[in-house]
Amino acid sequence: MRTAPIYNFLIEANIMASIAILLMMAVRKTLRKQMGNSAICFGWLLVAARLLLPVTLPNPWIAFIRSPNAQDAAIRPIAGQVKVRLQDALSDLAGNLWNTNFAALGDRVEEVAEGIEYATLSITLSHIYLLGAALVLLWFAFSNVRFRWYLRSGRIEEISGKLKEQYEKMCAERKIKPVPVYFTDPLPSACLVGLFRPYIALPLTARPQEAIQVLTHEVCHIKNLDPLWNVLRLLCCAVHWFNPLVWIAASMSRTDTELRCDDRVIAPMKQEERQAYANVLLLAASRRNAPGLGVLATGMTMTGKRLKTRVLTILQAGKRLTWLSVGFMVLSSMLLLGAFATAELRPTPRLPVTSAFVRQEITTEEEALAYGQKLWSMKELGAPDTKGQRWYIANPFEEEEYIRVNCGFTENDYTCSAVFDRHGNLLQLQNGLTDPDNLYGSNHDTLTKEEQEVLGNDLLAFMRLMNPEAAEKVNHISQYSESWMDNDRYVYFSFWQNDREHDNLNDRIGSIIVQISPTVRIVHYVVGPYEDVFGGNG
Repeated sequence: MRTAPIYNFLIEANIMASIAILLMMAVRKTLRKQMGNSAICFGWLLVAARLLLPVTLPNPWIAFIRSPNAQDAAIRPIAGQVKVRLQDALSDLAGNLWNTNFAALGDRVEEVAEGIEYATLSITLSHIYLLGAALVLLWFAFSNVRFRWYLRSGRIEEISGKLKEQYEKMCAERKIKPVPVYFTDPLPSACLVGLFRPYIALPLTARPQEAIQVLTHEVCHIKNLDPLWNVLRLLCCAVHWFNPLVWIAASMSRTDTELRCDDRVIAPMKQEERQAYANVLLLAASRRNAPGLGVLATGMTMTGKRLKTRVLTILQAGKRLTWLSVGFMVLSSMLLLGAFATAELRPTPRLPVTSAFVRQEITTEEEALAYGQKLWSMKELGAPDTKGQRWYIANPFEEEEYIRVNCGFTENDYTCSAVFDRHGNLLQLQNGLTDPDNLYGSNHDTLTKEEQEVLGNDLLAFMRLMNPEAAEKVNHISQYSESWMDNDRYVYFSFWQNDREHDNLNDRIGSIIVQISPTVRIVHYVVGPYEDVFGGNG
């Protein structure tokens, strides 16, 4: 089980969203009156987007925070920093425990640190996470089924008569399609229930003068699409059940959607009507049993400081600063894009294949020397500085099937060499300055599969140019290893005749070492028959 995608998403989403939640707490406390509740709800919507969308955007600066100790490229820089820092902290704690005669506990802590390093702990944690998310979803499902059963068992009849006429008239004035309304008993307060086929449950005890205001409130929930907000809150809590800030934000956003609903209700009202509406809220406050956070239903019940804020907002509704609301929405949207920019911007390595290369028949030593110099003149091959050096034919021209041309101060001490046959097919290129035999070191796996595929296809195009006969046999390309030497980065690719990687060296018909940092160029190139080129198989 590959846990890196889950780990990346959860770490990045929770860090970014937690910062946003703390900022939203400050904004709603200090700027609610100036901006209005709609702007605040928009901010909560952006927080939910960051919590739920597994989206990443490339960031050219994010690579600077990648820890050199995080060798798994599938772990992005932010999550990698968390992983490395946590592992270091646990290792230091284990060392302190060993030094204070708590060796047994230190051993356990060190086991956890090793589990982080070797990814065994991440698999266990992923199982715990998935189990927790499943349990939260099951609890939400149970709560909704129980609440629906409670409402259906208490349903008496649909509203009718004068109340229904007033309700339909109000919906027409508000330009909202009416939904069914049922008297229900017992029911603490009215609520809008359901997502796809919503209806309003109205307490049988609601007085006629209160009922139409209560229904107006619930209808405005429909206008505001608040049932969808309920779903978003449930999803955020289920996906990030381990983060208490997410649960706090869900509760706060629920309060803010109620306040935004009040804004829509009182928008066309006069001051006397607002006073009456506030009285209805105060009466509803005495009935404390409101639908819980996990229930897909709205409720008017609100107590304590939240009720006070709600009533004052209704009675003292002032003029909003439109420029401040718009500025907040624009700035928060820009910050959201930045919160998604957690992926490294790594342009896919592309090998510039020359179009100037032309194979030629080699009949004389002079032609062989000129041809070798021509090969190394192409920038794609990583030509070394040959100033002050001489070119040599390294093997008797008449006795061999292939021709080796070396460049160096002596025939056997060379900085580069090219091996090709009499038809100009390239068999080997080697830049001796790079010491390619030392490149097959640790495997960092920092090229993605897509990048490997692009670069591998470019290398195959290069092989078709240099040795078309060998290229026709290639049906599998694999990245064997990736290594660093100083500040340069190299990747070693193998070309296989059959669909396998390392099972049988006889099926490997070529290999290329490519430098992809700081430039993309070939530093080592070999194509079959190995026993002729190297004097041995492989």
